Amino acid sequence: MAEIEASFGGADKLLFWRRQELENLDVHFGDPIWIGRHLRILRSGNIVLGNRVALPFNAQLINYSQITIGDDFIAASDLIINTGTHDPVTMNPSSKEIHIGNRVWCGVRVTILAGVTIGDDVVIGAGSLVNKDIPNNVMVAGVPARIIRPLDRSHVKKIWSQANPKQKAQFFDA
Repeated sequence: MAEIEASFGGADKLLFWRRQELENLDVHFGDPIWIGRHLRILRSGNIVLGNRVALPFNAQLINYSQITIGDDFIAASDLIINTGTHDPVTMNPSSKEIHIGNRVWCGVRVTILAGVTIGDDVVIGAGSLVNKDIPNNVMVAGVPARIIRPLDRSHVKKIWSQANPKQKAQFFDA
């Protein structure tokens, strides 16, 4: 497992080294990207990140299969995205892709399991375990995660993200 960490220089120097490590691990990513400390990636390849993606402190991307994350993704600490699974009868290991849409926000300690597709404009509550697909425009929470209510962002002109380390907050057109 590769752990991306750099503990010298200012924020710009840290981000430079983290971006270099992502490139070395054959992770495809957009711009800007924000990477918290202690990002763990299992192996090279199989990860595609959109624009304005914020990976939190202590995130784990377990990428036996493809992990795709859309634009304007932000998560609180301790995110786990795991494509690995086992057949419940034979216990044979396998993996399944995970697809995460645009404008998704995950609370602290969210776990997303193999084979899940998450739609656009989704909020996932803290401590949730996502083991089934999530449609567009909803808030989910719980273990396992279930729909709490619809999410209507049609009146929102800007989406907030903290993905640019040079600014405390930056707005992006939706």
